[in-house]
Amino acid sequence: MNFHHALRKACAFAPILAGCSFLVQPAAPQALGAGTIADPSLGGIKAFTVTIPAGWKFQGTVVRGPECNPISFPIFRAYSADGLTEMRLLPAFNWSFHPEIRMNTIAGCLPLQQTLTAAQFLDHFIELVPGGVHVVGSMSIAPAYHERMEHFAANMNANGSGVHDTVDAAALRVETVNGSFVIEQRLRVWVECRTTGQIGKFSGGGCSAHVDVLRAPKGKLDALVAVVDAHDLTKTVNDPQWLAAYMQRQQREAANRMGTLRETEARQNAMLRTQFEQVQETMNRNHEAFMAQQESQFRGAMNNANNAMNARTTAASDWVDYALDQQTVAGPAGAAKVSSSYSQTWSNGQNQWFQTNDPNANPNGVLPGNWTQNTTIHGNGQ
Repeated sequence: MNFHHALRKACAFAPILAGCSFLVQPAAPQALGAGTIADPSLGGIKAFTVTIPAGWKFQGTVVRGPECNPISFPIFRAYSADGLTEMRLLPAFNWSFHPEIRMNTIAGCLPLQQTLTAAQFLDHFIELVPGGVHVVGSMSIAPAYHERMEHFAANMNANGSGVHDTVDAAALRVETVNGSFVIEQRLRVWVECRTTGQIGKFSGGGCSAHVDVLRAPKGKLDALVAVVDAHDLTKTVNDPQWLAAYMQRQQREAANRMGTLRETEARQNAMLRTQFEQVQETMNRNHEAFMAQQESQFRGAMNNANNAMNARTTAASDWVDYALDQQTVAGPAGAAKVSSSYSQTWSNGQNQWFQTNDPNANPNGVLPGNWTQNTTIHGNGQ
């Protein structure tokens, strides 16, 4: 068996190893298909349609934003049959800021206190990537993508709410290491910021950042970008039936929130009146009881805040692993971050990994060296 034949046979079992790049050169997809996204919170009805390369696999759903921007957005992942070329729309990143009000960061929202340009947000985003990234440089934004963002801002500013809406877009070419080979990625984001011209406690606003990611083996990214940008493939089109149901739910929930606020205000007013009468009758006794109650509430609030902070920190680190398609495995060389697209991971202690979805695959005797199957451990982002 000659060297090239042996190498091809080995690469058939280990497409992740260096030197096997000739197996990961998918042709630029020409034909197009469609992926559909259902909304589980509305009975699983069809919510969005996404155009994708024909023959690609597709996964998607609808997620609701946190309290700083409780709007539903689609997320999806479309990838080639070999899993090496991918297009992904991540969950929206949200934050709000009110300079005249001292307030804690809402769970699920970023701790940012000002508007950011798209380029500034990407600087923050790449800091979240485990193991670091090599930033090659900026990339251009396709005209169709620009037009879509500008149309969104124009519609928001036309509603006459007194809130000024702006959008900005940017993209970066970066390189990451997956096992022992290099992956090229385009990180693209459009940032929408809403600000009010009011002063005092009503000043401030909020922003949302929408990131899509293209991934391909080194040397294959430009072909993927050309197809995606030519057809604006990250665009999601909502279904009219879903939009009607969604708007009805938003209106119903808004009415419920207003009713809850009124009930809460009434209860608080009644409580204040009762407390005032009690203080007037027995000032000293109620003062001591009030101070004891305040101390207990303070301690309870501090405990709850610490518990909530710990929970958010753990959830955020796990989400980073999910968003970046990572998992943590342990082998002879210790813990490592690898792609979560595969269920089986082997390592040889020489900073090389072999990944596959075949539970019966075993690189020992096929690839040089001694290979040990790694154990998937909890991915906490550390």
